[in-house]
Amino acid sequence: MQSLAMAAPHVLLVEDSSFMATRVTETLEDLHEYYVSVVGTASEVHEALANYDDIDCIVINYALPDTNGIKLAASITGDGDNSEIPIILLTGKELEPLADDAIQAGITEFVYKGNHATGEMDVLANRIHTVLEAYGS
Repeated sequence: MQSLAMAAPHVLLVEDSSFMATRVTETLEDLHEYYVSVVGTASEVHEALANYDDIDCIVINYALPDTNGIKLAASITGDGDNSEIPIILLTGKELEPLADDAIQAGITEFVYKGNHATGEMDVLANRIHTVLEAYGS
């Protein structure tokens, strides 16, 4: 069983809500066999990227205490240069007004988390799977 855990894709979740972080982590780990590390701020993301060399995908909540997900993505990708790690924006905001800026910042995919904040976790897992296949991870 340990070899399965080691082979699980590593997702870095950037989420400042402990409720959402727990819900996303439980769904991704228990139902979809991902390994999830959680951070809550932009500075913690950069620290995690420096400390982990096995992050396969980054899921960023749009609203963060020290920035927003689009600005954070741009700081990771160098303003939209092709990042080696796919980035998924998780947001409760309407997607269309964010799309152009998000794509320019290097965001690979979007997931709307809906009004219930927990309803779209299987959609998120499927998007992670899709981007990992596209990136060859």
